[in-house]
Amino acid sequence: MRTEEILKLLRNVKNPFTEMDIVSEGLVTKIIVEEDKTVVYVAFSRFTPRKPFAMAVTWPIQARIVRDMAKVLEDKLGYFEIVDDMTFQRYYPPEEV
Repeated sequence: MRTEEILKLLRNVKNPFTEMDIVSEGLVTKIIVEEDKTVVYVAFSRFTPRKPFAMAVTWPIQARIVRDMAKVLEDKLGYFEIVDDMTFQRYYPPEEV
């Protein structure tokens, strides 16, 4: 699947706080399509102030966005990852413990 097609799918994911799609809002910063996986980079850390309260308030919103992204992408892509573009924290798939 090409980058443009993935962006089109991600336009269906809305930020529950702003009601804007995450592509127009600038949360999706980069997509790398490789033969065996796709990596979608998001700008969560970039827009979250480094204050405990701000981080606690935004975490449920970010988790919802990741869940919605996974729902949109899981049927169309094979293996994919959702990664923060600054911290490189992997949000999806969930870590196995």
